[in-house]
Amino acid sequence: MVRIAQSCEFGGGLFRPSCGREAVAECVYCGQPFCADHGERGPDYTDACNRKSCAAKARDVADHLDWKRRSEPANRISVCAHQGCQERMHHACSRCRLLFCAAHVSEQTVLNRRTQPPRKELALVCVHCRERRKLWG
Repeated sequence: MVRIAQSCEFGGGLFRPSCGREAVAECVYCGQPFCADHGERGPDYTDACNRKSCAAKARDVADHLDWKRRSEPANRISVCAHQGCQERMHHACSRCRLLFCAAHVSEQTVLNRRTQPPRKELALVCVHCRERRKLWG
């Protein structure tokens, strides 16, 4: 276990002091240190604090990975990954990389962070990944 040489900064805000206890990790989303009471240690250092937006992102990642695990078998038999759809797969989602029929992907403007500077581009995105954009901004 890696020791964090900082104290927990959870709870600090207008007229409220931070927790101040010994931090056990730094949040992968906001970068703030947190103690054992103010966050969750995840596998492969996916530690997230209990701040509302960070906890929501951690839940979303877990839910997304579970959704992907349940949806992948359809692609193994050349069927659209959208639950219940029996159409042939034709298009890959640029986010989750699963394959879908034309009805379950659409062109969306996305921010490509792999380029410097990041730029907006058109990409095919499935219904599931399009709904996740609200959380990830």
